[in-house]
Amino acid sequence: MIIEAMPEPGVKIFAQQAEQLYQRGMAAARGGQKAVAERLLRQAVRLNPQHEQAWLWLSGVLDKPEDSAFCLRAVIGINPANERAQQGLVLLQQRLQQPVNETPTALTPLTQAIAADGWWSSWRDAQATWRRTVRALLLIPIVLIGSTLGVRTAINGQPMPTFVTVHDLPTPLPTPTAVPRTPTAAPAITPTSTSHAVVATYFDSINAERHILQAASEAYRKTTDGSRTSVERATATLQLREQVQRSHSQIEALQPPTEIAAAHQLYLDGLALEQQALDLMLEFYRSYDVALTNQAALRLQEARSQIATATVSWEAFAIQQSITLPSIGAQ
Repeated sequence: MIIEAMPEPGVKIFAQQAEQLYQRGMAAARGGQKAVAERLLRQAVRLNPQHEQAWLWLSGVLDKPEDSAFCLRAVIGINPANERAQQGLVLLQQRLQQPVNETPTALTPLTQAIAADGWWSSWRDAQATWRRTVRALLLIPIVLIGSTLGVRTAINGQPMPTFVTVHDLPTPLPTPTAVPRTPTAAPAITPTSTSHAVVATYFDSINAERHILQAASEAYRKTTDGSRTSVERATATLQLREQVQRSHSQIEALQPPTEIAAAHQLYLDGLALEQQALDLMLEFYRSYDVALTNQAALRLQEARSQIATATVSWEAFAIQQSITLPSIGAQ
C-alpha cells in the first residue's frame, strides 16, 4: 500500500475534497485541458493518496513517460488487479526499458512525501495562511470606505465660512462661566475707517472664492458617495486639495481691511490646515496606514475651529458696514 492509516479522523474531509478535485480534473482531461487536469489531479492524490482513479487519470495527462509510470505503479499498489494500470505500465516500461514486474513498494521521494504521516498538516497550514491573507485583503476596501466617510463627514461640517444676512444672525447667548474647552478667540473688531466700497469689494472677492470652494466640496462628496475604488476616492481628494490650495493663494493675495486683517489671516490658517488634512488622506491612499486618517481628522477639526472663528469676525464687521452678504451653504 502507498500509505498507512491516516493519523487523524479529520482527514475524511480531505477525502471529500479530493473526490471533488478528481471529478473536476477528469472533466478537464476529457475536455482536452491537460494542464488544468494535471493540476487538479495532483491536488486530489495529495489530499487522498489512496484515490485509485485519480492516479490513473493523472497518468494519462502527464507528458513524461516516467511520471506516468510512477502513477500507474501507485494504482497497482492500491489495487494490484487493475488491468488498465497493468497494461499501461507494460507499454510505458517498454519505452523506458524497465522490468515489468517492478512493484511500487520502493517509493520515490515524491511518493514518500505524499505518504508521510504529516502531509496533511503542511497543506492545512498553507490553507490557513491563505485564508488569513484573503481576510487581510478584504479589510483594505473596508478601511478605505470607513476612512473616506470619516474625513468626508468632517468636511461636510466645515463652514468655509457661511455668510448670512443681518436678519439671519442668531441672538447672542450669555457666555458660560466654565467650558471644557476654550475656543480660539475671535479677533476684536475696531470701529471702521475703511470706505464702504473697499469693504464691499473685499467681501465680493472672498465670496467668489467661497462659491468655488463650495462647488469643489460638492463634487468631492458626489464622487466619494458613488465611488467603489480607492483610485476614484484618491482622485477626488487630490482635486479638492488642489482647489483649496488655489483658493488659499487667491485669498492670500487680497488686501483685507485693517479692521479684519486678523480674521483674514485666521481664515487662511484654516485653509492651510485643511490642505494638510487632505495631504494626509492622499498619503493614506498610498500606504493604507490607518493612523494617517486619525491625523487628518484632527487637522480638519482644527481647520473648522479657525474658519468658524474667522466667520464670526467677518459677520460682525459686515453688520457694522451694513453689508448684506449672500448666504452660502456649509461646505
